[in-house]
Amino acid sequence: MFNFQETIYETSARLLFMAVKWAKNLPSFASLTFRDQVILLEESWAELFLLNAIQWCMPIDTTACTLFSLNEHCNSANNSGFFKPGQLAQDLRILNDTLCRFKSVLVDPAEFACMKAIVLFRSEARGLKDPVQIENLQDQAQVMLAQHSRTQFPGQIARFGRLLLMLPLLRVVNSHKIESIYFQKTIGNTPMEKVLCDMYKN
Repeated sequence: MFNFQETIYETSARLLFMAVKWAKNLPSFASLTFRDQVILLEESWAELFLLNAIQWCMPIDTTACTLFSLNEHCNSANNSGFFKPGQLAQDLRILNDTLCRFKSVLVDPAEFACMKAIVLFRSEARGLKDPVQIENLQDQAQVMLAQHSRTQFPGQIARFGRLLLMLPLLRVVNSHKIESIYFQKTIGNTPMEKVLCDMYKN
């Protein structure tokens, strides 16, 4: 028998792997130097994971989405001592509110893809060899999102702006907390950078 905690962590690992694989399969991302690819993944993995998790939860009733459920996380978090219950509850409430926001806007798959590209191509990340090219790629993703919103939702003139304003919500719970909530039980003390590198090479 599976317990819910194992299912949450297995699902989380699969969603993160899918996010890394999605980035790796982007021709524009693959054209960058390997170092720039690694830096961008290290900067954006938590947001890419959350976008994948939210997209995965879109068809599911919010109350049934175990990834953002306090009840499903609580026993595991208490047993492992990663979190104070109050802090965990606050972080999951924020994540659940973010999920509800995406569901209320009914973000479609093409919009999710553009939003992932916008958070991936972050030209302000430190140490990049080609920040100008990366900024151009982010601009292209924004233009594609704007065009899609305008053509597919002509009656929603504020939709593009609303989608962009939703992106900062993905950073309210920082990457260290995302790692603790969803991955620390499975990766232990292994640095997330190594996990990402291993996923990228597979």
